[in-house]
Amino acid sequence: MTNKTDRIIDLTRNKTKKTSIMINEELWDLFKKACNINSTTPTLKIEKWIINFIDENKLI
Repeated sequence: MTNKTDRIIDLTRNKTKKTSIMINEELWDLFKKACNINSTTPTLKIEKWIINFIDENKLI
């Protein structure tokens, strides 16, 4: 498990890839509000979803 944890830490450091997504403005505003309610940021929440998706597909 430590190896997996180390890999996740490596993947979430040194952020150099900036990306944009096309999304409905109201949907984005609601997402930001939900993040605020949960004391997180959109970037962190999306990053966690990506990590979980990669893990579900056994790539970590």
